[in-house]
Amino acid sequence: MSFLTRLITPAVTQVVEDAIDSFRTMGKRSVLALLGIVIGSGSIVAVINVGHNTSQEAAKIFQGMGVDTLFAKLNDEQRFKDSFLGMDAANIRGLDLQHLMVAPVSEVSGKAGFNRLYIDVRIVGTEPALIEVLKLSISRGRFLHEFDRDDNVVVLGHTVATSLSSNGLGIQVGEWLKINNYLFKVVGILQPAMESMLSPVLTNHSLFMPLQGLARVDSGAAITDVIMRVGPAQKIELVVPQVMERLSAAFKTRTVEIVVAQQMIDAMSRQNKTFHYLLIALGIITLVGGGVAVMNVMYMNVSERRIEIGLRMAIGARRQDIRNLFLVEALALSTLGAVLGAGVGIALAWLYAVISGWAFELAMLSIPLGVSSTLLVGVFFGLKPAIAASRLTPVEALRDY
Repeated sequence: MSFLTRLITPAVTQVVEDAIDSFRTMGKRSVLALLGIVIGSGSIVAVINVGHNTSQEAAKIFQGMGVDTLFAKLNDEQRFKDSFLGMDAANIRGLDLQHLMVAPVSEVSGKAGFNRLYIDVRIVGTEPALIEVLKLSISRGRFLHEFDRDDNVVVLGHTVATSLSSNGLGIQVGEWLKINNYLFKVVGILQPAMESMLSPVLTNHSLFMPLQGLARVDSGAAITDVIMRVGPAQKIELVVPQVMERLSAAFKTRTVEIVVAQQMIDAMSRQNKTFHYLLIALGIITLVGGGVAVMNVMYMNVSERRIEIGLRMAIGARRQDIRNLFLVEALALSTLGAVLGAGVGIALAWLYAVISGWAFELAMLSIPLGVSSTLLVGVFFGLKPAIAASRLTPVEALRDY
């Protein structure tokens, strides 16, 4: 408290009071400068919050996918298969990938019928490990089991089960489903799942059956994707070359493409940062424009108050007093613009989130960054007119009196 008492002297208090009083008298001349400051400050606060919420929404897309997930796609560019579905499955089992949970996927389109209601579905042939690899949850019944290899059993995605329900009666575990003229017993129904951008399986819109069951439904089916999850003791960057080598050796007529979830997350983060920095740069440019407007207003203010400056200096005001007077005026104008701009920026970011259907979350650094940058710009552009005013001599200032 004693330090503040020594710092805030009567001279400083008088300068602040005079500056604020002069700021009030500027009236309409300061409106344009204030508007530029508000737009610049609001732009910075808004873009920081928009960038923050964009990153949050992007992270939700990958939520639950896990940074330990690999997606291998077996591309058949030569338009022929090197094996049938059973041989493909045998090749996958022979890869000997330790510490990896591996789930092969073969997908075809077809029709599913229940109680004379038929819908188009995505039929996914896979193995029991898929539930662990994709971290699926069962709503009713169970998922596929090793003992189901030779049985006609099926597990329904949430949307498929809902679509097959009619007259208010939902399809139940134990019901029989007609798929491409074959009858399959429903052994489980999945809970709604968040769809991943990278996963080849649209869980909610698919039904799942053993690979042997899919071979009966479509004799030309082949494994097109392999989904893997790395164990906690393994480093994913060391696993990828091994997986690539073994898959390429097992499927010689196909090209293997591996996508790592963490790579996609990192790429999206870099893209978001680049976009974020671009928006901040645009906000700074706008803020600089507001600072130029502040400098013009302050120069005009100095020009119109030459007589006042001369009188103050004639009765003993020092150069630093004159400089501080106009510098505080510029700071007061910038402070008001920064506060109003922060409010406008938050409102714009909130409105953008509402229109986009996002949950708004305030970026805590946006306000101090927006306000502090605005004050720095105001002081920087207000300093030159203040110094110019302090360099006037009483004779020059009172020449027109």
